[in-house]
Amino acid sequence: MTALPAFAIPLVWDWWLQLADYFSRTWISGDFKPELWSQYDNNGPRTTNAAEGWHSSLNTHFGTPHPSLRVFLHWLQKCQYEVQSRGVQLEAGKHPKPRKPTYVANDADIWQAKVRYGMKISQIFAYASPDINGVQQSRMHFRAVTETYLRRCSHLLGCC
Repeated sequence: MTALPAFAIPLVWDWWLQLADYFSRTWISGDFKPELWSQYDNNGPRTTNAAEGWHSSLNTHFGTPHPSLRVFLHWLQKCQYEVQSRGVQLEAGKHPKPRKPTYVANDADIWQAKVRYGMKISQIFAYASPDINGVQQSRMHFRAVTETYLRRCSHLLGCC
């Protein structure tokens, strides 16, 4: 916010509040509750859309957003053949291709971050004091631990 001109700060703040309200209505208490989209308990691929990786490879393969129809159809035929051949190989008992070691290591790092976070928050809530000062202190500790965990995840996922 400090990088904005003074007149823009209230406008952006209002937009953020509207966004937070929408997110709360839709993704927290609406039709798409966190149980549907949380990836915390997932130890596999993190995408919720299997086509996402395919589309990413499609974009990088052509190097242009709009290849000619001939080039695209040729690529699509080749891709279809490769996928069909791989399906036949897997049905015949061939093992799936191993994941890249960097992805395996990154997944292990993410899992370890989840384990450390789970242990820390369980300690916070297991020993929370029932008085108002203890509750406030537990909330502050939970926030600090959660912020540290989210920064670690952001780094591991390549978001920052």
